Amino acid sequence: MEREILVEDGIGGEHMIKYLDEERVIVQKVQRYIGGDDTEDYVSFGMPGKVRLSDVNSWPFTEELKSQISEFHAQFPAAE
Repeated sequence: MEREILVEDGIGGEHMIKYLDEERVIVQKVQRYIGGDDTEDYVSFGMPGKVRLSDVNSWPFTEELKSQISEFHAQFPAAE
């Protein structure tokens, strides 16, 4: 199973979400700069945030992004 996904936040932003452990994910904002006819597109990633699932509601994310983070993290079974 993929341990990272690219999701949209519902207002035009993109974020890379990476599974970290049973309690946390890493969330990075993706910034795309579209080049002109003779230049290449450029993609950069914002500062990664280690988000505890129990604190996801205190992060400045859209409700859609928060739900996608929770749904993505739930795909990974807890270690026994």
